[in-house]
Amino acid sequence: MRSFVDLGLFLAAVALGIGSVLPVVGGIRPTEIPLSALRDGFPEGDLAGVAVPGLPLHESLAVPLVVAAILLLAAALFDSVAVGWAGTLIGVATAAVFWTRLFQTHGEYVELNRSTTLTNQNGTVLLLSGTLVALLCCLIALRRSPTSAASLD
Repeated sequence: MRSFVDLGLFLAAVALGIGSVLPVVGGIRPTEIPLSALRDGFPEGDLAGVAVPGLPLHESLAVPLVVAAILLLAAALFDSVAVGWAGTLIGVATAAVFWTRLFQTHGEYVELNRSTTLTNQNGTVLLLSGTLVALLCCLIALRRSPTSAASLD
């Protein structure tokens, strides 16, 4: 891969890693959101019901986000397109399923209270920007094969 693709994947990994511990919606962190809620859906009622106090870290939404960050970091360090795609797809899938499940249950509340639920949610910004940068870098790496690189011969 090109050096700017590796740098982009590295920055995406850092963004995903930091974003996995910062608030994503309504002051709720991914470490407080159960991973099983992506499969079963979130409970009805208040948005605060999405968070589970005292949730073990290995059962939280932060796990696939950190796995994606580790894979992107490995792709940047070892120049691997396949590992980069794996990390990108895990990050995109996790974010897409989370937001889909959240809007299925609490979409109306989030839209009505947009100024409080989505303001200062740095985790959301870092997760979305990290996955988009990783996707862009993987697409660039896919477009540029090693045989099409310019040589000085």
